Amino acid sequence: MNPISFDWTLVAQIISFLLLVYILRRYAWNPIMNMMEERRNFIESNIAQAEKERQQAEQIKREYQEEMRKARQEAQEVIAKATKLSEERSAEILAEAHVEAEKIKKSALADIERERDLAVAQVKAQVADLSVAVAEKIIRKNLDVKGQEDLIEQFIQEVGELPC
Repeated sequence: MNPISFDWTLVAQIISFLLLVYILRRYAWNPIMNMMEERRNFIESNIAQAEKERQQAEQIKREYQEEMRKARQEAQEVIAKATKLSEERSAEILAEAHVEAEKIKKSALADIERERDLAVAQVKAQVADLSVAVAEKIIRKNLDVKGQEDLIEQFIQEVGELPC
């Protein structure tokens, strides 16, 4: 090869390359760039959608935590109210039980007093009956007809002196 000679294959390669660049630019570049732009838009859209969903998830999480806090607070209030109510009811039941026990005690004491009075009255009646029987036996043995008449006279006078 001569250093000054002209190489036509190199020119042909350069022309082929430029023609290829022109064809690619004319027919392939825009579709490739459009496809790249669509892909970029799709990815950005997905990222934006993911960010939006993440924010929604965080909002839902905050709402859930707030609802759980409220539910715990309400549960604690219900438990506190139930505890207080049960303590109050327990105190009421104890007070009612004390009142009822006092009533039963008073009733029992009244029954005992009544039974005692009845027993005392029965004993007195029996003692009186026995006293009369003993006195009658003693009087029959000790009094003669004259003594009995004097005793009857004295009894009539005493009865006559009693106010009616």
